[in-house]
Amino acid sequence: MTGGRLPLGDALSSPETKARYVRRLFSTIADRYDLITVLLSFGLDRRWKRRVIDLAVPAPRRRALDLACGTGDIAFGLARGGAHVVGLDITHRMLQLARLRTGAASQARVSHPEFVAADMMALPFAQAEFDIVTTGYGLRNVPDLRLALREIHRVLRPGGMLISLDFN
Repeated sequence: MTGGRLPLGDALSSPETKARYVRRLFSTIADRYDLITVLLSFGLDRRWKRRVIDLAVPAPRRRALDLACGTGDIAFGLARGGAHVVGLDITHRMLQLARLRTGAASQARVSHPEFVAADMMALPFAQAEFDIVTTGYGLRNVPDLRLALREIHRVLRPGGMLISLDFN
């Protein structure tokens, strides 16, 4: 351990240490997150996110939950399609940046998502509340994937869909 930080292998070795690592990482990179995503995807991320939105078929009266929403790209796309959208992220700074974009969307008279700070392993929503759950690059970072998937299943309505975007 150097400077109070665990080596990466140790940081990812348990759900508890992974949770701390992920929180610290995304708090640190939040202001550069969009640029980092563009660079890591070789500029393809916007096309991939549009594909997620198209697959979700957002429409009025459909409720969508975008997990690990970051700065809100997918959440705003779903809202433009007419869905009522909740964007959820564990990183407060990501949500601050997304909310800044909400102001621009309001001026353009586009419906905008509601943003909530919470953990996808303990979703603060009722059973069967959403028609659509999306996540972009989110499932790989969750400390307990089985628990997160159980929560996603719980909040999805019968016949609802989960769409997950990731690099691999």
